[in-house]
Amino acid sequence: MKRLLKKYGRPGSDPAPQYPFVALQNSGLWQLDGVVGDVPAARGSKLLPWLNAQNPRGGLEGWVYDLLSDDPEARRLVADDLVTLFFEGEAPQGLLEDALLLGPVFDGFGPVPGVKEGTVFANRAALHHAQVHRPPQGGICGTRESGAESIVVSGGYEDDEDLGDTIIYTGQGGRDERTGQQVSDQQLTLGNAALVTSRTTGRPVRVVRGASGDPLHSPESGYRYDGLYLVDDCWSERGQSGYLVWRYRLVRLPSEPFLPAAPAPTLPVPVGRETLTRVEASILRIVRSTAIANYVKRAHDFCCQVCGIRLETPTGAYAEAAHIRGLGRPHNGPDIASNVLCLCPNHHTLFDFGMLTIADDLAITDRSTGQVIGRLHEVPTHQIERRFLAYHREHHARA
Repeated sequence: MKRLLKKYGRPGSDPAPQYPFVALQNSGLWQLDGVVGDVPAARGSKLLPWLNAQNPRGGLEGWVYDLLSDDPEARRLVADDLVTLFFEGEAPQGLLEDALLLGPVFDGFGPVPGVKEGTVFANRAALHHAQVHRPPQGGICGTRESGAESIVVSGGYEDDEDLGDTIIYTGQGGRDERTGQQVSDQQLTLGNAALVTSRTTGRPVRVVRGASGDPLHSPESGYRYDGLYLVDDCWSERGQSGYLVWRYRLVRLPSEPFLPAAPAPTLPVPVGRETLTRVEASILRIVRSTAIANYVKRAHDFCCQVCGIRLETPTGAYAEAAHIRGLGRPHNGPDIASNVLCLCPNHHTLFDFGMLTIADDLAITDRSTGQVIGRLHEVPTHQIERRFLAYHREHHARA
């Protein structure tokens, strides 16, 4: 506030933080009209309810709105100072929206309005002000409830793997603040839990790369916004230092549509591929065999192998093909029929998160209760290889 008044030379006293509304009124930024009763000397958290109750016709002086329209620096100062000081708990950009200077307030998720992919920022403060990554130090921005907004990949954790279009990202926590060495297990809290929520919701995460990351994919200096990634998988394992770390597989969202699906074959069983094919576009991505998925679903007449439910839609039966050992890194499973299950959407989600595990005798265990809930249904034309079930159990036993 003091910076704003000093820069633009408007009359009025310096605002006193202990009496924010009186300070706001006296600063020359605010006009009162229609107020009944005395103006309370209330802190910012009590100011907005009082204004709503009194329903004043006043507001910021007209010159302030003119200033916001013409001066980007003033918009930043107002967002940082004016709203934060006098309207505690409110979104700073709400003021600009009310002044018809912005569209709907950015909720923190997805692309940041006005920021192009590839934009380089000098430091963390610049990332914060641009709303690309808000924490001044932390590598993950988000909450368990809403998911992760953004992450920074800057070589801070020894277990990180930056492959460009795919990132194997290590969660936060367990490091010595002085040495940066991992000294204890990571917990599924804070940013780690936020990334798991993003895995559940499918909400994309902004990725920022710092200059200290993998030289092949990082900027020469500062921090670069590198677009949106999906959290494709998450698990816990022992890292290079011997402590449990949370790891996340993030896959870059392509800027062009996926390749058209191949026509579905009829029986017999398609051969599939032990080694996956990749095609070169602006990124490298795995080409999944639609033929394999369609074969497995048809072999089970689109019935879930866990619950037996067959979903009918206006366009026909619906089921989902679930790979037992995932195709992407770090799993590198094969795209063959014996590595695929036919599942309903609910059991597909539970299986991917390891909440359902399947023993070699096909007994299905609900990990939330520890109870066996049935047996996986097989048919002669579609048999599951037990090595893939064993990999799935081992992979999720650590989580």
